[in-house]
Amino acid sequence: MDIEALRCFIAVVETGSYTQAAEQMHRSQSAVSQKMYKLTEQTDKTLFVKSGRLLELTEDGKLLLGYARHIISLHDDALRQMRDSKQIIRPLQLGCPDDYAHVILPKIITNIRECVPNLPIHIHCHNSIKLRDMLSAGMLDTAIVSRSSAKEAGRFLQKDQGVWAFDGNTESLKQSYLSKASVPLILFDESCHFHHAAIQGLSQINIASQVVCSANSVGAIASLVLSGQGVTVVAQSSMGQMTPLTDDNNPLPFRLPQLPEVIIEMVIAANAHPNFGRAQLANVCEIYLMS
Repeated sequence: MDIEALRCFIAVVETGSYTQAAEQMHRSQSAVSQKMYKLTEQTDKTLFVKSGRLLELTEDGKLLLGYARHIISLHDDALRQMRDSKQIIRPLQLGCPDDYAHVILPKIITNIRECVPNLPIHIHCHNSIKLRDMLSAGMLDTAIVSRSSAKEAGRFLQKDQGVWAFDGNTESLKQSYLSKASVPLILFDESCHFHHAAIQGLSQINIASQVVCSANSVGAIASLVLSGQGVTVVAQSSMGQMTPLTDDNNPLPFRLPQLPEVIIEMVIAANAHPNFGRAQLANVCEIYLMS
């Protein structure tokens, strides 16, 4: 079987459509369709059935999926083993948003080192939009990113709920709000999903707000919040020492809107790292989900 056809097959399984699989594989939709047609001819089996707007595996498709992942893993392992053992391994260029560097990143690095021992890793911390651009430009091999829409393009890691957070001093925050008649906000920059959710959410319930500071570092945001400069919105996994501010513990003269959740995933470059391809990415993410 054609290795690239099997890679396309797995991409269709992960995304549920030829269109999204083509985007994930950085190929045209017609190229993916052609690969799937040839694979169907080779196996003489129906591999997918329509379920609404998505494609779902048939029983034969589920059987092939297990073999496909095993074949690709063996193929990639064989290529690595055939290389000169003295060859210098190029570092894996991995991107991760700053707010996931404390909780999610260490687990991912542990999993990568388990799947690909001795692979050096260089980490780039930027927001998800910047990381996706770097991935498309060939500057990264893989990245941990977040998205707010249902559009799928990577390997799922987890969902993360947006939460309001402050330093725990309700009296100080109350006085700040009353003196300025607005909620003081310490937010990530405008590329963050939660930046607009906080401002628009407050506006929709007629609560005035002011962005006191914005930053692209969760460390900077946490230090400002913990010094009493204002409240913030972060992913629940990035709370650190900050105190969640909810309707249950909110004696303040203003309400707080509900916040959205984001989906965290790992994406990989079209031209995969020679030692870290889609099979290794799948293994890393599966280990993460089981932990």
